[in-house]
Amino acid sequence: MCVGHLRAWACLLLCGVGALLAGGAASAATRPPTPLAYLDHALALMSANAVVAPVKGWPVVIRQARRMAAHAKKPADTYGAIIFALDQLYNAGDAHARFANPLTAKGDAQAATLVGTTATPPPSVSLLDGRLGVITIPAIDSPPTSPNGRRYSTSALSALSALETERDPCGWIVDLREDSGGNMYPMLLSLGPLLGNGPLIGFTGRSGFRFSVSYSDGVLSGGGYTVSAPVLVPALSPAPPLAVLTGPTTASSGEAVAIALRGRQNTRSFGAATAGITTSPHSYRLADGALISFSVSHDVDRNGTVYTAPIPPDQPIATDLPDSTSEQAAEQWLLATSECSHPG
Repeated sequence: MCVGHLRAWACLLLCGVGALLAGGAASAATRPPTPLAYLDHALALMSANAVVAPVKGWPVVIRQARRMAAHAKKPADTYGAIIFALDQLYNAGDAHARFANPLTAKGDAQAATLVGTTATPPPSVSLLDGRLGVITIPAIDSPPTSPNGRRYSTSALSALSALETERDPCGWIVDLREDSGGNMYPMLLSLGPLLGNGPLIGFTGRSGFRFSVSYSDGVLSGGGYTVSAPVLVPALSPAPPLAVLTGPTTASSGEAVAIALRGRQNTRSFGAATAGITTSPHSYRLADGALISFSVSHDVDRNGTVYTAPIPPDQPIATDLPDSTSEQAAEQWLLATSECSHPG
């Protein structure tokens, strides 16, 4: 669910659905694998788990990779062949495919420890036309329980609750146009009162459905992961109509949030299609500490629809039009709903 370079790699190490490391490094008492065994292990992980298939097909890619490493004397000599295989995934549409040698992986892990403390601009909450709430969700890499993750969600929930108390908006706009990804959990917690209780988003891999993430009274749970909102704001009742704004910068975890809102009753999306990174990555540690990462699942909405491409909005807005055009279309739709059509 991550997007970007070091930012995304930090997320893979610390955050979200694809953050767990598998295939641990060999212990000091274990004999290092032969170069061919090392390469075959990496290729087997990819071919068995990647949800994006190389255009050439795995048999061809595996043969080419093994040929590239035919004269390898040590595992590190196979890095080029492993990168070649990951490049085939990237070229086939897996934006999460990446390799890090042991030194780079160690440095990235050290840098990732700062992700939870570096301040991220929190969601902004405002009032439009005196009657509509607007919440803009920016990208965030930090885990939801980190200082930065808690700050992000606390700010959003406090502002949302204050606006509800003071102005009681009849409908809400959720702006995801600049949400380029990171960790979906702080984003979803920030929208908690608007989500509705129940399953939000699921993930399906090569072997079928893996798990779903549900929301209930300030708590997100799924896949063995449970996190509570830092500020408990009850679900808005009755549930207000929701307009969701998306665009080509809405990516990865930003798309996961958009998917979590699809299927919600009285909800409509506006703008342009998203980036199309509707997958969740997993990172695997090889015997010498190198890391490979690639997408192992596709996102699934609460109605069971699987997403494998850019997400088109319900009401497309030409990308050459001003950003305000999407906002105006969303505002027009919201004000026409039964919840907002009465005099305010």
